[in-house]
Amino acid sequence: MQTTGNTTSSRPMREVLAFTTLTYVLVLVVALALPHAHINLLLSTLAPATAVALLTFTLFRRGTRRELWRSFGLRRSGARTWGSAVGVPLLLCAGAFGTALLVGAGQLRPLHITGFTASNYVINTAINFLLSIVFLVSEEIGFRGFMLPRVQQLTGKRRAAVTTGFAHGLMHLPLILLATTYDTVGPRWLAATVAVLTITAAGVFYAWLWDRSGSSWAPAVGHTVANMTFDAGFAAMVTTAPTSLALVAGETGFATLGVVTIAAVVLLRWARVWRPAAVDASATRRTHAPITAPAA
Repeated sequence: MQTTGNTTSSRPMREVLAFTTLTYVLVLVVALALPHAHINLLLSTLAPATAVALLTFTLFRRGTRRELWRSFGLRRSGARTWGSAVGVPLLLCAGAFGTALLVGAGQLRPLHITGFTASNYVINTAINFLLSIVFLVSEEIGFRGFMLPRVQQLTGKRRAAVTTGFAHGLMHLPLILLATTYDTVGPRWLAATVAVLTITAAGVFYAWLWDRSGSSWAPAVGHTVANMTFDAGFAAMVTTAPTSLALVAGETGFATLGVVTIAAVVLLRWARVWRPAAVDASATRRTHAPITAPAA
């Protein structure tokens, strides 16, 4: 069994399993209790941070709990990575919706822009961004702040990025398969499959932002921009068939899966932060989370 300091690899494994199990149970309860209420989307985003909060008082002793939450980087903005956190999702969504235009799955709506509508759009976008990031940082606290560093103790950083992204994707299955408020276009088995694969690939990007910044805010910004850009894309286009646009450019779209997978492959292959020298420097520069004093 591998050892890191005085900690065996069974410890991070136990914490990862406890976190994912508790998160999935919470999301499943929400999907079963509120299958038709749109508030289930917001409640589900809170499940990862709620799971971490519960584990804080069960797996970690007093004296380490504050250190645990400091390790999530909530006091650091990670601002130097925000350019990538904003720009990459915009580029990928543009590729997905551009593909939809090329294949005839949708067409642009006529635009009637005035000073009032433009200013109103900017204000609404800013408000939606602030509200969305409050909820989505919960997911990033759970999957990137808590889970990712522990999986990294068990395997390489590249594999950890994919593994954590896949676990994040699985979290969405109860809403897709059991509820009626999320990714409802097309057969549910197809929506579930494509969504999990897309979120797995997106998780590589979020892990990259986390490892570059050490802050949960950086992947939360990327996550928020991606979601809002998809919403803006659907608002700006008219689908040519009831399901065509969503199956090409939505979260369950094949073009979306394609462009996000390409981005993930590029990062896994060439990202500097995951090269051996960078990994060693990162390990000596900071510790992501307390691992020496869990509760008995």
